[in-house]
Amino acid sequence: MADPSSPTNRQPDPREEAEIRNRDEKRRKEEDERKRRAEAERLAEEKRQKDEKARRVEEERRRQKQEEEWKKLGTDVIAVLPPVPSSFTDDHDPLGLKAWYVDDEVAKPTLRMASLKKGRKSGAPRVTLSNLRELGIVYFRINLNDFSVVNQIVKERLYKHTDEIRVSQTCKDEQFLERWFQEHYNEDEQVRLVTDGSCFFDVRSKQDTWIRVHAQAGDLLVFAPGLYHRGTLDENDYVAMLRVFRDAQRFAPLFRADKRADAHPSRLQYLKMLKKGNVASEIGMK
Repeated sequence: MADPSSPTNRQPDPREEAEIRNRDEKRRKEEDERKRRAEAERLAEEKRQKDEKARRVEEERRRQKQEEEWKKLGTDVIAVLPPVPSSFTDDHDPLGLKAWYVDDEVAKPTLRMASLKKGRKSGAPRVTLSNLRELGIVYFRINLNDFSVVNQIVKERLYKHTDEIRVSQTCKDEQFLERWFQEHYNEDEQVRLVTDGSCFFDVRSKQDTWIRVHAQAGDLLVFAPGLYHRGTLDENDYVAMLRVFRDAQRFAPLFRADKRADAHPSRLQYLKMLKKGNVASEIGMK
């Protein structure tokens, strides 16, 4: 007769079986968790490699674009160019830049159809190129078949970045148009060369009223840092511009609606130069 106490004849203990099942289940869960983590790490590494590849592609694209821009400006010629010539100051030239004080309707801050009109203010004093220089707007008349003056400005003023934009109502970027019309200034000096079409730039006078500048193809404007201004299309509904600036990180506008804008160092420096009488001279423009 078999011994009931023998291990081979002992009935399974339910508690031991439960413990075994729990251990097996725990090991299974741990293994599943390990696989899950390994898969998450694999996917994260794939994403990191993909992002790194995309970053390198984008860097190369930007590098090539910058090289193309510099080639367009003639980098091999810049080193031997003469100093920047004196700015254009002949108010009697029929092809020269025109500016005027705007009426109350055009002066409103919201972009509307009326914003595209000339909006000359009746009875307002004449605005001369000398007046604009006092505010920090320097004007050059450019032959669009000869970029030598642009090259000279780039070299002498230490500009580093350029881009080109084309704007129209019919192919419009609503956000850009509205943002462009918001009153703002930039921390760095800015250059705008109209290469096709025309547009308006509104700038603040010494009395803080709006002066409208009508820029057309061949007009190059230098804007002093800290000068409040805004831009909009005119009724011709198209403008193409070359934009030149010193530091991409400081290209973002500072809007007047921001309470901190008036206390920014670049704005305070502008006001100091304005009090001296001629901002263009203060920033070293002839």
